[in-house]
Amino acid sequence: MADSKQTKFFPGDTVEVRPLNEILATLDGNGTLDKLPFMPEMSALAGRQFRVTSRAFKTCVDDAEMRSIDNTVFLDEVRCDGKAHGGCDKACLIFWKEEWLRPVGAKSESLTPTASISEADLSKLATRDGKFFCQSSEIVNASKPLPFWEPSQYLLDLSYNRISITRWLKSLGIAVYNKVAHVTGRKSWRFIAGPGTYNGTRSDLNLQPGDVVRVKSLSEIQQTLDAEGKHNHLLFAPSMTEFCGSVMRVQKRVEKIILEATPRQREIKDTVLLEGAVCDGVCHRMCPRQSLLFWRECWLEKVNGATN
Repeated sequence: MADSKQTKFFPGDTVEVRPLNEILATLDGNGTLDKLPFMPEMSALAGRQFRVTSRAFKTCVDDAEMRSIDNTVFLDEVRCDGKAHGGCDKACLIFWKEEWLRPVGAKSESLTPTASISEADLSKLATRDGKFFCQSSEIVNASKPLPFWEPSQYLLDLSYNRISITRWLKSLGIAVYNKVAHVTGRKSWRFIAGPGTYNGTRSDLNLQPGDVVRVKSLSEIQQTLDAEGKHNHLLFAPSMTEFCGSVMRVQKRVEKIILEATPRQREIKDTVLLEGAVCDGVCHRMCPRQSLLFWRECWLEKVNGATN
């Protein structure tokens, strides 16, 4: 499962986003390179410098299927603001093809366009025929299946993304456990089920960006979950248990999201993102995507006397 082209950038490297005209020259008529869209939200970042945080050689899809993707990196907290996609609030970490980046100080290149496409065309493609077109919606088309038994993915965690041995061993152990659990019909690692009797009462916290909250204890949160570990169809993921009892700040409310691997958008209620609360990938074969976790307001409580 090695990259098909020469690898250029690794974690810690500082890179510069190429000028927009150079990036447009790499795109096909659908505004994609290797079927990965260059989104309108990315245009404003042309010419800016960022640090590479990880090689995005693999990604999980909706916390389930694992996929491989070539010649792609993540940049330090460069997330999609959703403005060109109906105000999607997921704040996904953006995938960057290495062809869209260059070493700091490198000279501009004269590239022959693969298709005639403009910045305005990118905006039109983002919401065509009432459907949404973005990296999240196209992630399956832009990647290939990565089976559990493919050994190179685990070696690349160490060599590409420099995962510590401790985290690597923990993630590998969880992966093996979950595979055995799936085959034998058991629950996955740290699966948290509730009594299944929660009546779905809505929270009245009305949290806003900047509010300081405390994540409730695991036992309190468990009382809000059904037998599938969900609250009104939203899973309380294993990685979220690490934050129980923590005092954190609200980053933003989540009201609309584009469903992974689909062109559809859905409204969501009583849900927020918390600053720094991301999936670390340990439960998902060290997926480097660092997706922000969704928090129901009923899993949180305001901290008395907190100021924005």
